[in-house]
Amino acid sequence: MKNYRESVAPFADYQQLIQMNPFDAVVCLIKVDKKVFEVVGFNDKLLSFMELQDKAATNAERFFTKQCWLQLSNFLNEEDHTQHVLKLGTGYYERAFAIHVQHFSKSMVAVILRETQLEEKPYLQYVEQHVSPVLTVDLQGRIIHQNMAVTSALSREQQCLIGRDIFSLLESKYIKEFKLLFAKTIEGSAFGMPKCLFKDQLLSKETFYLRTHPTYYNGEVIGVHLFVKDANSFMNDHEAFYYLALMDELTGIWNRKAFKEHWLHHLNDKKQEHKQAALILVDIDRFKKFNESLGESKGDELMRMFSQRLNELCYSKCTLFRYNSDEFIFVLKDATIQKIEHTANAILDVLKQPFMIDGQEYFISVSIGISLSPADGKDLETLVRKADKALFSVKEHGRSHYRYYREDMTAIFPNEALMEAHLRRAIEFNELSLHLQPQMDLTNNSINSFEALLRWNNRKFGFVSPAQFIPIAEASGLIIEIGDWIIDEVCRHQKEWQSKGYRPVRVAVNISPKQFRKENFARKIKAALKKYEVPPELLEVEITESSMTNVHETFSILTELKQLGVYVSVDDFGTGYSSLSYLKRYPIDIIKIDQSFIRDIAKDDKNEAIIKAIISMSHNLGLEVIAEGIEEPTQVDFLKRHRCQKGQGYLYNKPLPVETIVQKYFVS
Repeated sequence: MKNYRESVAPFADYQQLIQMNPFDAVVCLIKVDKKVFEVVGFNDKLLSFMELQDKAATNAERFFTKQCWLQLSNFLNEEDHTQHVLKLGTGYYERAFAIHVQHFSKSMVAVILRETQLEEKPYLQYVEQHVSPVLTVDLQGRIIHQNMAVTSALSREQQCLIGRDIFSLLESKYIKEFKLLFAKTIEGSAFGMPKCLFKDQLLSKETFYLRTHPTYYNGEVIGVHLFVKDANSFMNDHEAFYYLALMDELTGIWNRKAFKEHWLHHLNDKKQEHKQAALILVDIDRFKKFNESLGESKGDELMRMFSQRLNELCYSKCTLFRYNSDEFIFVLKDATIQKIEHTANAILDVLKQPFMIDGQEYFISVSIGISLSPADGKDLETLVRKADKALFSVKEHGRSHYRYYREDMTAIFPNEALMEAHLRRAIEFNELSLHLQPQMDLTNNSINSFEALLRWNNRKFGFVSPAQFIPIAEASGLIIEIGDWIIDEVCRHQKEWQSKGYRPVRVAVNISPKQFRKENFARKIKAALKKYEVPPELLEVEITESSMTNVHETFSILTELKQLGVYVSVDDFGTGYSSLSYLKRYPIDIIKIDQSFIRDIAKDDKNEAIIKAIISMSHNLGLEVIAEGIEEPTQVDFLKRHRCQKGQGYLYNKPLPVETIVQKYFVS
C-alpha cells in the first residue's frame, strides 16, 4: 500500500475523492492481479446505495455481494472506458446504477456510481461520452470527475485531476472571469468564456473556449460541468454579450457592471452575512497629464500596465474593478482592518517602481478612499459615495495616502453634480474672484510681477477649494469659459491700474491645456489686450508641460503669443513628462520650479542637484527662473546662492484679494 500511495501522490488523493463527492457513491480499488482487487476506501453513500457482503473485508470479491461483483469485475478489466449500468436486486426491487471507472494508474481505479431512475438519463453518460474534455466540480470548485477525453489529453505523468482545485489550475489572468461565471452557473444558468487557459498548457496549448453547465441532483444544483472546447466554438449572442459587457475593454479586468454583479452576489451570500467587507477606491493622481503628454496610445499602454500591477495584488477574497477612466475599486470580503491596511499599503508600495514606456521611466501615484460594509452602509451607491468622500479628503491633504470614511466628511463634500450646476452659474452670479500672489525679485527684494489665482465663493457651499472645483471645471469643459473670464478680468484690472497711474506690473495667468489648444486662443488674448489697451508685456501666459505634447500645434500657438509680445512661462517644471528639448525648440521666457523640489531642499541632496541643474540650464538658455512654494529663509539662501531670479510663496505672502494687493503694493 505504501508503494501505491507514493505512485498515486502526483495524481490525486483518493481519500479526498472518496469523501468530497456530494452525490455519488465512490469506492477505490487496487489491482493485485487480473482477477483480484483489494478495497482501499469507500464513502458512506456506498452503504446506502447497496448491500455489501462484508464491509470490513479487504478482498473486493468478499466485500461486494456475488451479484454485484460478477458485473463489476467485468467492467474493471475493460480498456474502452465506456459507460456501464449496474443492476442489483430483481423485479420490483431492482435498482440500477450508472457506473464510471476512473483509472488513476495501471493498478488503481475508482468506481463511481449514481443511482438512475427509468425516466432519467444516466448522469455520467452525458459527460463521459462527450467528445470534448469535461471536468465536473463541486460547489467549492474541487474536481470530482473527469471524462475519458480529459484522461486521453493528459500526460502519463499527470493522468488524473480529481481532487484538484479548479481555481488553482487556471492561469491567473483568467481566474477573475471564471469566478464570476462559476457563481452565475451555480445559480442555474449555462455560460461561456471566449478565452481560457490552464497552467502548464494542461488540456490545451492554446486558449480555449470554456463552457459551464450546472450539475443538477434531485432538482438542486450541486456542481458544475466544465466543457473545454476549441476557441472558435460557437457562442450565442446572449452569452457573448453578457461576458463582454462585464469586461473593461482596455485593461481586461472587471468593469463597473461586473462590480455591481459581484456586490449583489456578495449580499446574497449567507456565508458573508456577518462578515465585514471593504471598498477601496483608488484614484490616479493627475492622470490627465500622462495622457496629454504621452498621447492616447501610450496613455492606454500605461493604463494597462498600471491595472495589471494592481490586479497582481488580488487574492481569493480580493477583487479589482475598473470603476471609471482613472478610478479603480478593490472589494475585500471578510475584511479585517489588518487586511485592509495591508492592501492599501501594498497598492502604494507597488507603485514606487517606475513604469517603462519607450525606455523612459514614469511614476504614478494614487489617492485612496475606504468605506466599510455594513458600518458605512450595504448598498453600493452609499458605499462608493462614502469612499469617494474619503478620497476627496486624501486629495485635500496632500494625495498619495489612504483614509477611511468618517461621518464628518459629509459636511465638507457636496454632491459633485450639484457643484457643477452651481459652477455653471458662477460667472453670472458674480461668485468668482481673483487673488494675486507676489513674486519677489531675490536680487533686490522688489516686486514687479504677480500670479493670478482663481477663487470661488458659492452661495450654497461657501468658499470652495480650487482643488475641488478646478477638476470639475476641467472635466465638464467649463474651464475654457472660466479661463476666458480670468484673462478678461486680469486685463480689466491692468487697465484700471494704468488709469490710476500705478506702476506697471506683470500678471501671470494659468492656462488650462484645453484652453491653450483652442484654435482661437491667441486671438482671444489679442482681443482682450486690445479691448483694455493693455501693453502685452504686462501679461504672462503660464502653461504646463502637458500642454505641449503636439509639437507643431504648440510651436504655432506660442509663436503667435510671442508675436503679440506677451510673456510665456512653464509652470510646475520638473514634474511633467515632456522632453527637455522643448526648452530649445519653443519660444519660452520663464521656467517655474515646482514647489515639491523647493519644499525638500534641505532634506534631499538630489533635489538640490535638480534645482541647481534647472537654474544653470535656464540661464544658459536665457530664461528667467521663478521658484514656487518658498516658506523658509534657508530656501531663499540656497536659491540666491545659485542665482535664481525670483521666488513666490507663503514666506512673502499668500494669495490675496486684488483690493488687498493694491493697498499693500501699489498705494502704500
